[in-house]
Amino acid sequence: MGHTRLGPLPKSRSWNQVVESLTGRGLRQYAVSSSASRVNIIAAETLKAARSTLARASYDPGVRYTFYLLTQLVLASRNPDWRSELGQHGISLSDQSSVFDLTAEVQGTIDRYISGTALGATDLSEMAQQAAGEALTSLLATQTPSVFGDSDSKDLKNALRSLSTKKGFGQLGQRFFARFVARFLNFHLSRATAAGLGTPRLQNLGYIGEFNEALTTHCEESARIVRDFCGDWYSKTEYEQGIDLANSTRFLAIAVRKLKSELQHQGSAS
Repeated sequence: MGHTRLGPLPKSRSWNQVVESLTGRGLRQYAVSSSASRVNIIAAETLKAARSTLARASYDPGVRYTFYLLTQLVLASRNPDWRSELGQHGISLSDQSSVFDLTAEVQGTIDRYISGTALGATDLSEMAQQAAGEALTSLLATQTPSVFGDSDSKDLKNALRSLSTKKGFGQLGQRFFARFVARFLNFHLSRATAAGLGTPRLQNLGYIGEFNEALTTHCEESARIVRDFCGDWYSKTEYEQGIDLANSTRFLAIAVRKLKSELQHQGSAS
């Protein structure tokens, strides 16, 4: 991933608990009645062990810019000359641009921004960058004739415009934060699962794949807590003062804390 790594898996009691939860040993203290409960617990244990790392997301220039750029994308769709508006952010589209073209341009813009920062690319910034691409693709693909081609930029603009409302940006925010946290947890858990592979609960890679799918669903559902929060902030801030990198960064920090608290709460309640 990025040039600045998050480091090796810490040899701490918290991470030992994550590994034990993955292998089943650590779940004996809980009244676990379903696989969903198991995912809740493991996600919460992982967040607990990696909370200091997740806190760094709010200070990472790449993460900050990625979320800010999402706001500018949807706001640009309101402008009759929307492609010129996007051009100010280094995003170039044609009359035949598709969802794939848009997400590729977004990725390029983020890359260029990150390369100009002192910190450069980090694992966190790449998680956010990929989460943004997944969020845009998954939401826009359902409203355009084609993801890769045979499309019209008007279709793309209309689809993007649907995300520029209070409700629409709430959906985009939920999808972005869900994918970001899922990638964050998966990044850490991939090292923990490597340590537990071959145990009764982690007999093969197929189980890990199933667990990862369940984790993504869990994060998507947990991110509902920030859906309305994102929509309300977006609508109010744009109306009252306009959205910039500074106020979107402040919001990002609050949203990450809310989602982290929700995931931890679900783990303790399982």
